[in-house]
Amino acid sequence: MGVRSITVRGRRAGIGLTAGLLIAGSVAPAALAADPVGWHAAAGTSTPDEAVQVNAFLPRSLTVDVGDSITWTVKSGEFHTVTFPSGAEPPPFIVPIGGVPQLNPDAVAPSGGPAYDGSGLTNSGLLFGGQQFTLDFTKAGTYSFLCLIHAGMAGTVHVQDAGTHYPASQATWNTASRVASNRFEASGRALQARTLAGARSSGTVAAGAGAAIPDVGSIAVMRFLPSRIVVHAGQSVTWVNDDPETPHTVTFGEEPGGGPLGSFFPSGIDGPGHATISSTSQSVNSGFTGAAFLGRTFSATFSAPGTYHFICALHDDLGMTGSVVVLP
Repeated sequence: MGVRSITVRGRRAGIGLTAGLLIAGSVAPAALAADPVGWHAAAGTSTPDEAVQVNAFLPRSLTVDVGDSITWTVKSGEFHTVTFPSGAEPPPFIVPIGGVPQLNPDAVAPSGGPAYDGSGLTNSGLLFGGQQFTLDFTKAGTYSFLCLIHAGMAGTVHVQDAGTHYPASQATWNTASRVASNRFEASGRALQARTLAGARSSGTVAAGAGAAIPDVGSIAVMRFLPSRIVVHAGQSVTWVNDDPETPHTVTFGEEPGGGPLGSFFPSGIDGPGHATISSTSQSVNSGFTGAAFLGRTFSATFSAPGTYHFICALHDDLGMTGSVVVLP
């Protein structure tokens, strides 16, 4: 898909992590800079296989001087925005148009200029892996920023008067971010293992998993767990999405058209949250599953032997795919 995932703000369960490693405030002041400094930070990170996505700004708290700039680089498979709302209500990521959910142009397109003085909406627009957003800061103050897509993914830029000593160096930012990233990714791996064990115990398939990082953002596991299921003809498989924020689909055959949100509504089903599949070429789409969407569960009954491949239409490019092997 052109847009990898759609997430909305909602309640989440914490994972007991703190954001202290993201804020480097206990180091000796760096030398006074003679010229404006270009700083670098990250928007998101992920494990090498993209299975665990960390939705967090690294570092979360940044201190620069008037005249300096910050460049955020997306280092995850998930996309993000870097948005300074200047005290106003941030634009929603998804809006209903004619009863159909659509991406909000005010959220996905850039707005504001290359410099920020603490006023007006300044938004990077959607940023995908490897893309960057640079902003110059022209006025002293403390400014909050956030990602419009992932609830709780936020940070603060403290802008000092020009010529003020810095409390930390770029090297300190990098070290703190690397330590935090490693810790969050490890927590995501642990969540992935727990989710797989729980799914096997319950006889279901987990459609992803997720949890909050208190005061920082969230982690999301972009995998079906287990990804390979073996049943006999006439038996059913149930997928459960317990991620409190991120939706997923269970999609067989041809992926629905209609752009980034084309898979929002179910298709090819025979009842609410259920489909009967009798051919490996049959197209079925669960629609968005998740607590904030069309329900947490989706089931399919397989009436004929074969190997049935399925994907999450939102995250297959991150490796969220699977298969059901149906024996006679």
